[in-house]
Amino acid sequence: MRASADLLMAALHSASEELTGKGVRFEVFARLGESARLSRDALGALERRSSREFGVGCRVSGGGCAGFGAASGRGARAGREAARIALGAMLPSPDPLPPRSVLGVTGTSLPHDVPDGDQLDAVLADVATRVSGGSHGVKLVQARILAGTSAAALATGEGFHATATAGGTVMELLVAPPEGPWRHFHFAAPVVSDLDPATITERVQETALLATRGRQPERQLADVLLAPAVAAPIVEALARYLTATGDRDREVRVSGVWRLTDDRLGPEGLLPLQWDGEGLPARRIELIQRGKVGERLATWEIAQRIGGRPGGAVRPSYRHPPAAGPANLVVHPAASTPRSTLLSRVASGFYLAAPAGSVRVDATEGRFGVHAAAVALREGRPVAAHPLVELRGSFRRLLAGLLATGGESESFSLSCAVTTPSLLFHRLEIA
Repeated sequence: MRASADLLMAALHSASEELTGKGVRFEVFARLGESARLSRDALGALERRSSREFGVGCRVSGGGCAGFGAASGRGARAGREAARIALGAMLPSPDPLPPRSVLGVTGTSLPHDVPDGDQLDAVLADVATRVSGGSHGVKLVQARILAGTSAAALATGEGFHATATAGGTVMELLVAPPEGPWRHFHFAAPVVSDLDPATITERVQETALLATRGRQPERQLADVLLAPAVAAPIVEALARYLTATGDRDREVRVSGVWRLTDDRLGPEGLLPLQWDGEGLPARRIELIQRGKVGERLATWEIAQRIGGRPGGAVRPSYRHPPAAGPANLVVHPAASTPRSTLLSRVASGFYLAAPAGSVRVDATEGRFGVHAAAVALREGRPVAAHPLVELRGSFRRLLAGLLATGGESESFSLSCAVTTPSLLFHRLEIA
């Protein structure tokens, strides 16, 4: 980790030297990412891969123009190249860089190293053995585990410096029940030791055996209970929709059960950090609360234009300038309601247990759709299984229709981190 820090500092120093004296305000961002990926197939064959990526991105502003440039590589050379590209890319634009006065002071986070490959393999082998060795006939098709860490540093020409490290582990399983379609499972945790093989196996075997056969239901509006694995990508899609639409949905009806935050500083959620993508101190951003849509995620430039509060910037990589978007979403349970109690509240509806594909979004119409395995419920009891249903709806109905939340929050590493309990909605469309 010390060598990584030296590379980051060399990149920042060389880029700053290149930009100093050029009559521009500037920001330099460097990131080093390391990951280890292991995969096991049904026959137990093991594949190992590791990767390392280093790059620098620079933003410059001056004379009514702004530019961005990025370069991959190690240390000082990449910093100089990114700075030169940014200067050459300047076009007429408002100044996008936050002033030094709003950046505050940040500390240095503790190192977060990639786990040893043997440790990852031991966890992966344990889960694979448990899943395939159960008495329910569930077979493992493929198991993957990915552990990664990234170190980032940011500096401005006005004397601001910040560093941070982050990391996490993701396990994915593709399993085949005795009949019906294969099922994909996703588990995420800050460190590999938080992935408990016994808990994972129980969840996989329980869910994989649900809805293995049956017919497609008639199109209808029904109460729907979403398991956390189904709720998470929908919550992310909702947060991105609210970010993109601005004030359009500020006056819509919102259930008082909703409380959705981008908990950037933590301690809740999968991926808290000390500062946002532009260096502003991290804070909790209330996206939905008290029966209304709250803050809009915004970069410094957007916040100045709309009169909002900045702090919602993210950097997907060093190759892109900061953009407004969610980072560490948390749905806060309104009450710790057991899943059995939530199921009993469904007089006529569906329990969606496992997703089957990504969420599709029509931003123009404000609608979404996702496929999932489902169980039909009557008075809280299962009456039919449906291997594949489509859940459809508008984001406005999603905002208004939340009836209750469960108490079993789970975390997922999607395009951002999402932590959510089960969510019970009133009258969404099932087809």
